[in-house]
Amino acid sequence: MDILIDTHILIWFQEGNEQLDNNRLSLLTDTENQIFVSQISLMELAIKYKLNKLPAFIVDVATVIRQIKIDDFSILPIKDSHVVNYQNIPLYDSHRDPFDRFLVAIAQSKNLALMTSDSKFEHYKDFLHII
Repeated sequence: MDILIDTHILIWFQEGNEQLDNNRLSLLTDTENQIFVSQISLMELAIKYKLNKLPAFIVDVATVIRQIKIDDFSILPIKDSHVVNYQNIPLYDSHRDPFDRFLVAIAQSKNLALMTSDSKFEHYKDFLHII
């Protein structure tokens, strides 16, 4: 399965956080699956790190990128088609986060399942496989 992971899943996986349930952990470590991390997640981490919005997450983005490569995950660059598709993603009052919505646009345009712990992504389950 081809899976795009959201930013929290990335953080939890790299930290070994217990909030990452066994089902998701087994999907992330199954070598039959291709795991993707979007550059948008790396941007989000860099911004939140600089603004001290992630006080428990103490590593810089360069370290995160190195670990992504060690974990054999693939980094997805932001493409024009993702930006165009972003315009077509429905906007909900209860889910306006631009980083999250960009992940939805990427997953949809690349036909990827999206792994997240955020229940707000349920808005998109009619046109996107949410794990």
